[in-house]
Amino acid sequence: MRIRFLPLLAAILSLHNIGAAQTQPRQVSGGLVIVYRNSTIPDNMDETLARLGLHGQKHLHHLGITTVRSDSSVEDLTITRLLSLPQVASVLHDHYVTGHTLLVHPVQPIQVPVAGGQPASQVTSVTLPDPVTFPVRHGDPSSLYGSADSFYNSPQNWAVLQSGGFGDNIPGGPSTGAWNITKGAGIRIAILDSGIDANHPDLISGLAFNLSEVDQAALPSPCDDGSPQDQQGHGTFAASLAAAAVGGGNTIGVAPQATLINIKVLQRMAAVGGANLTAQCEAGEPGGLLSWVLQGIDDAVAQHASVISLSLGTLVDISTGEGAGWQAAFNQATYAAAQSGAVIVAALGNDGLDLSSGTFVELPAQSRSVLPVVASTNPACVENVTPNATCAAGLVTRAFYSNFGVPGALAAPGGSVPNGPGAGVSGYIRGACSSGLPNTADGLPLNGGGQANQSFGCFGLGHTQYVQSIGTSASAALVAGAAAILRASHPNWSSSQIVSALLNSAIPSTVTGPRLNLPAALAEQ
Repeated sequence: MRIRFLPLLAAILSLHNIGAAQTQPRQVSGGLVIVYRNSTIPDNMDETLARLGLHGQKHLHHLGITTVRSDSSVEDLTITRLLSLPQVASVLHDHYVTGHTLLVHPVQPIQVPVAGGQPASQVTSVTLPDPVTFPVRHGDPSSLYGSADSFYNSPQNWAVLQSGGFGDNIPGGPSTGAWNITKGAGIRIAILDSGIDANHPDLISGLAFNLSEVDQAALPSPCDDGSPQDQQGHGTFAASLAAAAVGGGNTIGVAPQATLINIKVLQRMAAVGGANLTAQCEAGEPGGLLSWVLQGIDDAVAQHASVISLSLGTLVDISTGEGAGWQAAFNQATYAAAQSGAVIVAALGNDGLDLSSGTFVELPAQSRSVLPVVASTNPACVENVTPNATCAAGLVTRAFYSNFGVPGALAAPGGSVPNGPGAGVSGYIRGACSSGLPNTADGLPLNGGGQANQSFGCFGLGHTQYVQSIGTSASAALVAGAAAILRASHPNWSSSQIVSALLNSAIPSTVTGPRLNLPAALAEQ
């Protein structure tokens, strides 16, 4: 993997770990992805795979793809034999994929009391930089919008508000808006990410399905137990921006009555360096395999997802055979998912790259039928990468870290520096975070040699339920929520009609590219 640092990023790399651009995903030994012609898996494929000594296969029938484990010592011979089969279009080595790194503010995680005054799980205490108080919820939270959803009813709601999440007289935004029409009821949003915290008060009422495609035999990690529960924070953050419930906790998503489908395709991976394994895991980012992502897309189709949200990806060089093969594989998978009726939204990535040359392609964001999303900033806190800068009002711009230059992309709030106080104006976006496994303290899980009562939770911040962060991951999740609102209001529209309406109604801008405008999209006929 070639590391590339961009000049604009260098000014703040000392403050935030944004990650580096991958110009080619890292190959993982022992895993193969078989792509079939006409998207059809042959009836006798299990016998064929057994004859070739392959095992652990998963047939993705909705996509026309099989993932399989192989003996790495004879992998090249196995690929040659598979390619000799007339039904096989291509065979690819499995590769590593990451969640798009979020820039997380290191001193403002906030643990908020939940119903009955008891935390959802054991938490690590955190000192707040400024005094913020939150009420303990009790009774029917639907009558306590103002107090129960404190972050939404504050300047911290800016990203959801700009994404069209307001109305129905809910304090924090205009009294009339999309929510007077629908809050997304009946729409299923599949979050393919690092999992979702199933105990989070903002998400528990909308979470209907939990599945993990993480296979630690294929990609071991001592930092995660591989279960559907989020032990990194990334997936919970994304899910909350898309669909955190009204009155459920302290944040509200763009589609607060949509159903969440949790499909875990990433796990917390150990970071390189660090004094010991615990430190490496504390700094760990979400990572997984491209085969898991394909399996997750197949799962989402099987679960009748209306929207698929992908805040993950990798750059591939399509001038190489392997890169071109992966582009074709994802094109086949995402087109099949879209044909099933799913609107597919994906983050374009946080490498600050101009992708207009077409040599490097971000997958899955630049796959067929996918709506790629660029990050934009808060007009109440314009981007200023100068250390210790403070918020000032100004124009919306493309965030410095956001990839760009892709036709058909949509810009949506991703946030930028500077950050602000715990509940005040900020360039950052507030969202939910994970408290790890229930009733555990922060630390290595058993598969890392730790304790049964330990797990990791919210990034490197311990077991806390809320966090401020920025990245295209946030942008994609917000657009996924907007797509859910639009689909609920136009149930007979196809996925391509939903995408067209979002793009056709967008606010023109030479600075950010077309910007999400949900109210105008709802008016489309």
